[in-house]
Formats: sequence, C-alpha cells, structure tokens
Amino acid sequence: MLTNSLYNLSFLLSMPYNNINLISKHKYNLDDTILKEIYLKKLFNFEWAKKLNSSFKDYKFDYAYNILEQIPSFIKVKLILKTSFIVKTYPQNINSVSINEYILILEYLQDKCKIQFIAENEENPLLYEHILNTDLSSLVNSRNFNKNSNINVYKDKLSSIDSLFEMFIASSWLSTNNHDEKRASKFNVTDACDYAERFSLNYNPEYKSFSGIGGDCTNFMSQIIHAGGFSQNATWKPYTHAWIRVEELYQYLITQKLEATKLPNDKSLDRGCLIQFYTPSIGRYFHNGFITYRLQNGDCLYCCHSYDKLNYPLSQIYPNRYPTLRALKFD
Repeated sequence: MLTNSLYNLSFLLSMPYNNINLISKHKYNLDDTILKEIYLKKLFNFEWAKKLNSSFKDYKFDYAYNILEQIPSFIKVKLILKTSFIVKTYPQNINSVSINEYILILEYLQDKCKIQFIAENEENPLLYEHILNTDLSSLVNSRNFNKNSNINVYKDKLSSIDSLFEMFIASSWLSTNNHDEKRASKFNVTDACDYAERFSLNYNPEYKSFSGIGGDCTNFMSQIIHAGGFSQNATWKPYTHAWIRVEELYQYLITQKLEATKLPNDKSLDRGCLIQFYTPSIGRYFHNGFITYRLQNGDCLYCCHSYDKLNYPLSQIYPNRYPTLRALKFD
C-alpha cells in the first residue's frame, strides 16, 4: 500500500505536464490541495518550456524512501526521487539528472494510504527542516502540516509568465551578444566541467561530504575550481570556511586576485561560470552551481551538490524559483 502510493507520487512528480494530463487523479491518493498545486506547477513548467523553445524527452525516474516515524494512522517518510531526461540540443543531446528530497506525511484510510503533506527540500528548505525535525504526533495534533499550499504562488506565476519571460531574455546573464574572446587562461574550463559532470551524482570519495550536515554545494564548487587549476593555500583548502561556505568562497575569489570576474560586467554566463542563488525564504545566498553548457536558446545547464543535479537547465529554477543570482567567471 505504501509502496504503491510512493510509486504513483514519484511518477506524478517526475513526469511533464503533457504526460500526466490524461491520467485520472484518483490513482494518486493525494490531498486535493496538493494535487492541484502539483498540477499548476507542471502546467507552469510546460508553458515556460514553450516560451523558451526548450525541448526535453525520455523522462525516467527512480526512487527510494526511508520511514522516519510512525504512529497509529500516520507515517512520516523521506522520499528521494531521481529524475532523468534528455535535453534536445544541436549538435548533441545531453543527459540531465536531478535528485530531489521530499518529506511526506501519509494517513492510513481503510485500504489506502493518502498523502496529506509534501515538502521539497530545495523549494522550501525551512518548512522541510521543520517537518523533518518535529515529532509526528505534534504535527498530527496541530494539523498545521497541511496548511502550506503554494497554489496561489503558481497561479501568480502562470498569470505573470510573460513578464518572467521578458525578465529572462533581458537578463545580462543570458545575453547572446556579449561573449568574450577566447584567450589564454590558467583556469582550464574543460577540466573543471569534466570534474563537475563526473562527480555531480557520484561524490568523489577523496573528499569529505557535507550532505546532511550543512550542505555540500560549496565544498563541491571548491573541488571543481581546484580541478580547473587553482591551487590550494592556507585560506582556501579542505575544509576551511572559504572552501565550504557560500559567502566566504565568493569573497575569497573576488578579493584574492584569482582572476575571478563578477558578472554582469559586459559578460554573460557560459561554461565554467560559478553561480550562486539567493534563497528568499532564508534571506541570503544559500546555494551554488557550476555552468557546464550554454544552449542555443540562451539557457544554460549546471551541476551542483546537496540538491544534486547533472547538467540541469537553469531556466527550470531561474527566475521562477530563485529570482536573484550572482556569478563569477574565471579569466
């Protein structure tokens, strides 16, 4: 019963809008509010991809789960969902993978298991951590776990999709008219991108992982930059603050004359750029990624840890999830 519910949910979360629209909602055993929210999110992503002329195919998924806590009639579960698809682009198609973590609360009702709450770690990290660290009995007694709908958020995004698109194409990050001329550099972009792709999903065992204990995204960025040719020193080495913390890495790179240029500065995002995402709910830059491809439609693909992603489209999260980002380009 639980396995069937989680399989059906994983299918729903991983498939694009045009694949799920023909399927009866009754098979999912979801709270109606949650189902509507997922539907609106899928619809927005579908319309957004059409705006950008993005083309994805061959969606697949795999999942695993851990039962965190169980009381009579209720269960709290961590779901780890791996979604893969192909980014259709010329001259080659590119494999893209995203691994997302969810906290679920399910209720046993007669012969079925109904999903009453769902929170994704990247989309709502504070709520995710709250539900993760709060006793299930307290959550059930208060019944406040199912009052966090983002339905109005996605309605607003759908109604403002034209303005979001204008923001996207006008962004200096993604301009197609201001690429720099290639020149000699001590930073090897190819080596850095190769490292990012190799270890985005399978962590390098030669380094400690900080996943689950503060996040591994900055640790991974430092590994990539080091693979690209930058030497370690007393300030920037495993596992100093400059190596593992978002803000400290950024400040180190722009002040230590490592030829890291802030963007925008008559430059645009391209392969080899470090990007940092501002998380509104937390109120600071909280996450990093590394650009591995730039596509013909102006989009970019990136790799990261903690919200593990391999060659994931930047347009899927910017500006609709992360409205602000900053970036460094290594000269």
